[in-house]
Amino acid sequence: MSYRPIGGRRQRSAAWQWALIGFIPGLLCGLSVMLAIMFEGTLPAFILPTTEPEVVTTVVHVVMTATEDASVPTPTPLSRFIVVTATMDADSAAGAEPPGSQSTPAQAAGGDVVSVQVQATPIFTEAPTAVAPPTLAPTSDIPELLKVVRSLTVTIPGGAFVMGTTPGEVTEAVRQCVNRDTGACEASYAQDSFPAHQVAVDAFLMETTEVTFEQYVAFLNIRGPDAHVNRCAGFPCIQTQNESSNAPIIFDGVTYSIGPGLSQHPVYGVTWYGAREYCEAVGRRLPTEAEWERAARADDGRIYPWGNTWDNALAKTRLPRDAPPGSLQVGSLPLGASIYGVYDMAGNVAEWVSDYYSERHYEERAIQGDTLNPTGPIIGQQKVLRGGSWDGLPFFSRTVHRQSARPDEFLRWIGFRCVENAPNDDAIGSADLNPANLGVDVPPAPPENTALPNAQPTLPPPPEANRADDSAASNSPG
Repeated sequence: MSYRPIGGRRQRSAAWQWALIGFIPGLLCGLSVMLAIMFEGTLPAFILPTTEPEVVTTVVHVVMTATEDASVPTPTPLSRFIVVTATMDADSAAGAEPPGSQSTPAQAAGGDVVSVQVQATPIFTEAPTAVAPPTLAPTSDIPELLKVVRSLTVTIPGGAFVMGTTPGEVTEAVRQCVNRDTGACEASYAQDSFPAHQVAVDAFLMETTEVTFEQYVAFLNIRGPDAHVNRCAGFPCIQTQNESSNAPIIFDGVTYSIGPGLSQHPVYGVTWYGAREYCEAVGRRLPTEAEWERAARADDGRIYPWGNTWDNALAKTRLPRDAPPGSLQVGSLPLGASIYGVYDMAGNVAEWVSDYYSERHYEERAIQGDTLNPTGPIIGQQKVLRGGSWDGLPFFSRTVHRQSARPDEFLRWIGFRCVENAPNDDAIGSADLNPANLGVDVPPAPPENTALPNAQPTLPPPPEANRADDSAASNSPG
């Protein structure tokens, strides 16, 4: 059966009417969604306006702590790896921003913990030396030859004292340098010795003389051929004539030797590493800067080891100017010894100490307050020198003056002496010394243009005072 339209004509479909009815609500719905997306800020970039949107930055403060990363292989001396752990602090958690802060936005929001691995930038061009106190060799491990040749010692009593200098003392020292010694000293040369501050040290034993060439050559021969090249903690100890024509030590490929003319002179041209290695080889160590100044100044803060008045006859410096350059045999000027009986603490050769050098270290120490047994900065590029030398004016031989040099330098005016810990902390100096009278008769600094020919020190110590062994013979030649 077929069906035909009534009336013989084809009727139009009503589908378009329903489509129109559905399109209008859909369009309204789509527009609503797009408006909502636009307000939320996630509208596709090609629909957004071309103007730059405003950026809102949320600043999060983090607290960082650094620890060694045990999972990283052992670092080299010039690189270290750390793990930095960051957590949001209380201010960030509360949404607070400290006034005036310029913090960098962090990814640790919401209390997350972030761990990153950082390689520190090295500040040395060579591996830094260890800062821990040296482990001294047991007495049984010291070669018998080194026991025999090492210097005698005296006891330096422990106690508190004022270390460093004052503007008034420096002003007077500069005046004397310019007017009396015709030098070109400036107050800025003493800037690293300010301010005066109190420290304390335990009692210790100090060698009465600077280490000689004879002693150092014995040490090299114990170490064996080529020991001077790199057997001082991996660094050179000293130069021989094979490396420098100015070096006095002779090395024939098997044995080290020194001519008789210099055997009793202080060894010079020795590196800081070479000095430290020798001291440890004989069961001792380099003094700290505080120990050195204590031994030179005593309890009364004297400017020179013998007192406060300079005398050319008591120390080997550049004065008098017509004197031959170079060092003297150790102990040649006994009246110039410190009150404890330590020779050549002014002039002859400057002496290495164990401390790293920092120009502002005294300022930092003064802020910290009283210090017991200070050891200097924990790291640096130079080491401290004390005592002045034959190549400098008296200004540089003051007990308070500081100099410095790289620990690997071979300088003709630098030597050293060693110390060791006292048998007990209650050790005192020579029985002939009365601490209550120290400094009572120390002369004041001389007035301008006053000549002081043949001036003598106050309280000259007996040459054999408080020897650490039973020897009564002088260790100095002649």
